[in-house]
Amino acid sequence: MNDASQFATAMLALVFVGALLVTGQLFIEQRAQRDAVYATTHLLRPL
Repeated sequence: MNDASQFATAMLALVFVGALLVTGQLFIEQRAQRDAVYATTHLLRPL
């Protein structure tokens, strides 16, 4: 492989890893918010 091809492959891998990190963080934040709403509406209702 020549240098340009290796660089393109490395950049593609970095973009892919960055996208996974961003989507994973968004998923975790959304799930935490959904769990908090569930806890306040279902678990704290009898109080």
